[in-house]
Amino acid sequence: MRSDWSKKYWKNFLIEQRKYQWFEDTVEKLADWMHLEHGMVVVDVGCGLGQLGLLYWPHFGRQGRYIGVDLSYKLLRDAKKAAKNWIKKGKSYFITGDAYKLPFPDAFADCVMCQTLFYHQRTPQIALSEMVRIAKPGGFIVCKDLDYLSTFLAKDFTSLPEFTLKEQLLSAKVLLVSHKGKIKLGRGDNSIGRKIPMMMKEAGLVDIDIKNNDLVYFLQPPYESPRQQYYISMLKKRLRREKDNLTWWRQAEEEFVAGGGEKNDFIRYKRVVNKHKSLYRKQIKNGEYYRCTPGYFLVTIGRKPKKRK
Repeated sequence: MRSDWSKKYWKNFLIEQRKYQWFEDTVEKLADWMHLEHGMVVVDVGCGLGQLGLLYWPHFGRQGRYIGVDLSYKLLRDAKKAAKNWIKKGKSYFITGDAYKLPFPDAFADCVMCQTLFYHQRTPQIALSEMVRIAKPGGFIVCKDLDYLSTFLAKDFTSLPEFTLKEQLLSAKVLLVSHKGKIKLGRGDNSIGRKIPMMMKEAGLVDIDIKNNDLVYFLQPPYESPRQQYYISMLKKRLRREKDNLTWWRQAEEEFVAGGGEKNDFIRYKRVVNKHKSLYRKQIKNGEYYRCTPGYFLVTIGRKPKKRK
């Protein structure tokens, strides 16, 4: 089951997820680490609404070219329209294309990047090999992707009552089994972010390195910062979208069963997750909810070797 990212719900999800996703000083450090320079040709694979272009344009855009590639012409249409607001002193192009067969010649780009592309793919190694193919010798491949599995298994500090040890073990079991089921169904890999460095090595890249986003998901009353105010507004919004939760539960159950799990375990897990639902709603409504938890959003870089003379 693939999500249509051009539909209103998923497109809004893209926008919501990427707002306040990176600290400004972190972006500056990453741009330097990624060896971005003005005048570069940068290809963004699976560009969606072009957020990577918006994020890094100040670091390569002067006399540079940003080329976004995506399967969805609807997203590309919106990305092209939005780019008019941030493209300055350079050029941008948005092209319909498949990550498994990129529409560019060999050695075309100075930098090829992607964000949460591999997370959704059955065979991300093919997409990576294409990114390597179109990069110039000496050019860099940059992949931002998730390690949701570690995030899901991390222990939060929260205002909600702690689950019993038995409930925590059941939750961990469901998450691990569902992870296997998701891969089996070809819906992606929740732990792909941590695997990319080895994928890059196998693809022949050198000077491989990896960093984690330094953003911590942090909510504490009275939610003083714009970031926290945005987070709490998104939680309130999601509480009003019960139909979306039904879709998520259906997919989660399919993946758990595909991974070898028993339906009775999933039913018990669902009860655990919903155990404090009324209290959660009350805390959100009254401005009492707090949470502090790390996230695992990994950025991996590798360089295509220069040709030997």
